[in-house]
Amino acid sequence: MKIIPWKDLKLKGMYKNKDGEMMKEAMYYENLKDKEVNCQLCPHYCKIPLGEVGKCGVRKNIDGSLYSLNYGKITSYAYDRIEKKNHYFTFILVRGYFP
Repeated sequence: MKIIPWKDLKLKGMYKNKDGEMMKEAMYYENLKDKEVNCQLCPHYCKIPLGEVGKCGVRKNIDGSLYSLNYGKITSYAYDRIEKKNHYFTFILVRGYFP
């Protein structure tokens, strides 16, 4: 049995760009003539020509298919301190050690 490294796998709907990053084929779009696509994810309904990105900047037309540039990446992060949370009633009913 031949073992194939993960980076060399050919996954359906995936595309590896020149930097070696994997991009996933997007959903909610339709193909138009001359390899243009119409993105239907948001109310902008961008008509994206070949090699360009939509108004959002995260979907790109590659060879007549729409690919998501941020698939599998962290797109937002929120830091919330624990003191802000209301845990008064939670800890009344629970017995144990909380570091």
